[in-house]
Amino acid sequence: MPNELKISCVIPTFNRGKVLVKTLEMLLDQTHTAHEIIIVDQSTEVPGDVAERVGKWAESGAIQWIRQTEPNASMARNRGALASSGDVILFLDDDIIVERNFIQSYATAFEDEQVRGVAGQILEGNRETLDELDPRATDPEIGWLYCRRNYTRPIQGAFVISANMGVRRRDFFAVGGMDERFFRGAYREEGDFAQRWRKSGRVLHFRPDVSLFHLGGAGVESGGQRHWTYKNPQWIGWHHYFGGWYFMLNHATRRTLPQLLGGSLRSAGLNRKNLRRPWMIPLHMMRWLSALPFALWCRLRGPKLIGPDPLAAVSACESRN
Repeated sequence: MPNELKISCVIPTFNRGKVLVKTLEMLLDQTHTAHEIIIVDQSTEVPGDVAERVGKWAESGAIQWIRQTEPNASMARNRGALASSGDVILFLDDDIIVERNFIQSYATAFEDEQVRGVAGQILEGNRETLDELDPRATDPEIGWLYCRRNYTRPIQGAFVISANMGVRRRDFFAVGGMDERFFRGAYREEGDFAQRWRKSGRVLHFRPDVSLFHLGGAGVESGGQRHWTYKNPQWIGWHHYFGGWYFMLNHATRRTLPQLLGGSLRSAGLNRKNLRRPWMIPLHMMRWLSALPFALWCRLRGPKLIGPDPLAAVSACESRN
């Protein structure tokens, strides 16, 4: 059908192996065929059987397989977006389970030309859902902190998570894409994107009917964007601390700073887990504070977004790899 919405799937991956293969198998077996599936692979090692399977798909044109040497989820999403040619870019994680009508559900969500961005429902663990939200979830400035990915009703706001997010390609570039100052697992990347999206006057639509199951850390082989935390479970990744500071420096207001700072402090060590090991709290706090100077330096330099010339951005990506 000539007027059928073209959906480009973009999936950053890092040392995920067979889980990635299963994700691709599901996306290649959809009732609404994706216009293209773009894998941006940051892996340091790829098992031989995985490389063979993914390589065959790439050779046949079923997918695009782009290699990126620097492990940076934001950069990977931008690079995939720049390689895309569809009407809508669908950002997904590499460890998901979807039904055969998943891409069709996105096509339905974007039938309305006024819809520019959609965040889909994400289920984890025992697939619990949530029927009620904190009343603050509708607040345009702070609501994204109180929205929940497993909510069961459609809402509008500034909540998004890149494991299940679709945006019109032209709008993604209009707001600059993802900020590549966020590195590795890119903590707070989605919040930053959502705030820039909101400030541009655009709206994000949360749709529970666009649903997937996220495997996350439970029962998944090593790898993925939380790789650094899994390897050292007693420590939060330093990029996590950086992301929290950098986001606050960019977007915190008098209203939102107490909540953002409180959340960052809890992740830095003031939480129940570390109360059982209070001697560790000063070490966590020192690591948390050590990320502030770099976050401030990045804030002073400004965000690292896709520029007005996508071709130049493609060249810059290629020169780094």
